[in-house]
Amino acid sequence: MRIRELYLKNFGKFSEKHFYMKDGVQVVYGENEFGKSTLHAFIRAMLFGMERGRGRAAGKDAFSRFEPWENPGYYAGVMRFECGGRNFRLERSFDRISKHVSLVCEDDGEELSVEHGDLEMLLGGITPAEFDSTVSVGQLMARPGEELAESLKNYAANYYETGGGEVDLSGALDELRERRKEVERGLKEEERIQDEKRKTLAQERAYLERDLNKLREEYEEKRSAARRAAREKEKRARQKTPDQRKKGERTPERTREASKHSRGYERNRNISGKGTATGIRIPAGVICLILGMLGILAGLVMNKKSFAVSAAAGVIPVLLLIAGVLLLVSGIQRIRRAKTEQWNDGEEEREDGGEDSILRELERQEERLRWEMSRIHAEWKEKQVRAENLREQEEEITRSDTEKNLLKRRQALLMAEEKIRSAAEDLGQQTSQLLNRRASEIFSELTAGKYRGIEADERLEITAWDGERRIRAERLSRGTVEQIYFSVRMAAAELLQEEPMPLIFDDTFAFYDDKRLESALKWLSRQDRQVIIFTCQRREGEMLHEDRTAKKGIDDHQ
Repeated sequence: MRIRELYLKNFGKFSEKHFYMKDGVQVVYGENEFGKSTLHAFIRAMLFGMERGRGRAAGKDAFSRFEPWENPGYYAGVMRFECGGRNFRLERSFDRISKHVSLVCEDDGEELSVEHGDLEMLLGGITPAEFDSTVSVGQLMARPGEELAESLKNYAANYYETGGGEVDLSGALDELRERRKEVERGLKEEERIQDEKRKTLAQERAYLERDLNKLREEYEEKRSAARRAAREKEKRARQKTPDQRKKGERTPERTREASKHSRGYERNRNISGKGTATGIRIPAGVICLILGMLGILAGLVMNKKSFAVSAAAGVIPVLLLIAGVLLLVSGIQRIRRAKTEQWNDGEEEREDGGEDSILRELERQEERLRWEMSRIHAEWKEKQVRAENLREQEEEITRSDTEKNLLKRRQALLMAEEKIRSAAEDLGQQTSQLLNRRASEIFSELTAGKYRGIEADERLEITAWDGERRIRAERLSRGTVEQIYFSVRMAAAELLQEEPMPLIFDDTFAFYDDKRLESALKWLSRQDRQVIIFTCQRREGEMLHEDRTAKKGIDDHQ
């Protein structure tokens, strides 16, 4: 590829400016603030586009840095270049409103599509990172970046596996990682579903176990209450039985029988013991009362008549009065005695009946508690069976078929990633050998054989070999280190780029002395590439002019 024209319609400080490029090595000289870095940035922006950053970074990005000084809304340019023996016109507009890009072959008028990769194909698939790490060298940016190491790994896969550029190792790894992340997201979702099932079962089982504990506590309370009722009933039964035997009264069996047949109890009471005597005294007392009242009444009547007949006849009424009074008093005493005995018997009966009521209540309470215990036990057994079933269901929840398939896919993707990394490491070693060999040749030529070679590992940590010892790059002078970086970049550009890109240097040789600069310019002059050197010093141009003059003199002499 060779750049023929740069037309900056409105870019940075330039507006409607044309710059024409030639083959071979050419120097663009200008003092500071001339716009050399702007031209360098314009070439990169035309090849790869330029997007505006977001947030705080937007104020310091390339888009803002090279935004036109005048009429910033119009931000555009044109590049004409030759590639593969054909001439192309690339036009871009960078501002957001009228942003567009077009690529036209000027030989036949064919319109190509940048969006569909036509420009990328013309550039040999070079990425912006590879461009910055190889052929494009900015101010104080000679050291290659980490992107170069990644590009070399890709090159290793491409070269050794396919012999071409069809394989993108980094892209393949990224694709595998994306697929693995997708599988892992699905796996997490499936695990979440299974965990939700387990959580639901565990929560339900926890509720059941809590109910079981409550039932167990309730059962223990009922059993303790039943035992207390049984002990109380037994205690009262033991306390009552001796008293009943001492008084010669009913036994507890007779008492329970009497409590069941209250009417028969009164009848049995009247025909036994004190009840019989009390029942006789009441009618006898009533008879005595009646007879006494009749005797008194008869004595009074006869006493009135006896005074009229004779004195001897008055004795009989007196006797009747005395007999009536005695019978009246006897009847009253009998009735009182019978009532007293009846009251005493009633008190004893009430005492016995109250004790029986307590015993009956204790029996009912004990029976009710035992029924409650049976109900609680049955409910406890039912809940225990349900809890065991839930526990078994929890244990039976294993990995689903979907989860198993996802695990297999993730394992396969991990193995594929590992295989690619392993292959990349092996191929990277071979690529490093090629890179080190070519970079050593360039470096030895630049140093006139003072250093025989250099060695760069996968992280581009570099050491130099002077024939006797290996020296780490940071221990060398800045000029020598710059030569090492130059050699590595040029060697990597030869390895990575199918289409030779122009070599662009923006004040790159500031740390080169005249001898180093001369050797670098001579090496560049022998390359079949377009070389563009932006510089604020005149010595690059003067050296090239002297070299060309010398070559022309030799040619004329011949």
